[in-house]
Amino acid sequence: MDADSETETKRKRIRNPAQTQQRIIDSAIDEFMERGFDGARIDAIAEQSKTNKSLIYKYFNSKEELYIASLAGTYAQLRASQNQIDMDGPDPVESVRRLVQSTFDTFAQNPRIVRMLTHENVQNARFLKQALTIKALYTPLLDKLDRVIRKGQEMGLFRQSIDLKHLYISISALGYFYFSNGYTLAIVLDEDLTEAAAIARQREQAVEMVLSYLRR
Repeated sequence: MDADSETETKRKRIRNPAQTQQRIIDSAIDEFMERGFDGARIDAIAEQSKTNKSLIYKYFNSKEELYIASLAGTYAQLRASQNQIDMDGPDPVESVRRLVQSTFDTFAQNPRIVRMLTHENVQNARFLKQALTIKALYTPLLDKLDRVIRKGQEMGLFRQSIDLKHLYISISALGYFYFSNGYTLAIVLDEDLTEAAAIARQREQAVEMVLSYLRR
């Protein structure tokens, strides 16, 4: 690529700031996922995103701010997959089934989410506390889940005294733990947990465990 072409490419990137920011965040997630916050390097993120440090700091004032944006993007991806589920159907059992399946599938198909959440937990969620927008992502989902549970209770399908937040924790844990601890579990249990058949069995068990808890 000659100098004029390279200059024109850079101009196009700068003229599309939203796309450039997203490319930086995508590269940052990869870097933070692999190395954690302390080990991640802005130079590496600049190289992967085909930008430079000056441009990164134009959009994000610090490494911490870029990490928080990456963390917010990770949570947004997780919530987006769950918010797409139709949970307003007539059958609350089917609605819960879809939520558990979707949550499990999101962890299965997006290892970056699993590893980013793991790194943030190692940090005792010190950066998550600063990402105020992330909490707001949970409100619509919990509202949906609340409506489904109430409908199931009114129909006599679900038992009473269900703690909504702890139910959601259990739904998430049944998917997250399998993939966050898959390598160690594979050794101690002497089974390849990455096989499609093993994942499918665990997915169905997650659904049945949640539904068994909810049923009267």
